[in-house]
Amino acid sequence: MKIESASEQHLAAYRRYFQRCRGEDFEYYRELGDDADDWFRKMVRHADGEALPAGWVPYQTWFLLEDDGEIAGAARLRRGETEVIQDRIGHIGFEVLPEWRGNGYGRVLLQYVQAMAGLPACGNWVVVCDSANPAATRTVEACGGQMLEDVRLADGTVLRRYSLTSLASLIE
Repeated sequence: MKIESASEQHLAAYRRYFQRCRGEDFEYYRELGDDADDWFRKMVRHADGEALPAGWVPYQTWFLLEDDGEIAGAARLRRGETEVIQDRIGHIGFEVLPEWRGNGYGRVLLQYVQAMAGLPACGNWVVVCDSANPAATRTVEACGGQMLEDVRLADGTVLRRYSLTSLASLIE
């Protein structure tokens, strides 16, 4: 396994990954539309702050790659501050396909982002996960996440908000 920043060389693998994530009903992929190629190209441009939808901030995406180049997971770092980031989606999002879960790859992805990026202007990153997802909460806590609060949404979902420190900032 290796981690690489999303780039055009990953497009073919992303098509398959995108469909898998939609099939698994990963929340991030629900409202993206059906065109994986279009979304991928936007995602790459968004990393440079180009063609951002209203209210969005630039974000970097990294892929966890199998030895054959297939994508097993992804992490995203949102570089900016909005109410939605602070309260609902967090600065960092990550997912791992079901067949790769239980091997610590979510932790590897999260630690990679921690090591690669400096802190946001607000001090620490906010990471948000569904409190009903014990694997996600364990992953965030294993990476040093400090629970801030649980937030109950109108649909009854409880989101757990964490504060997370950059490992890169500890080295500087």
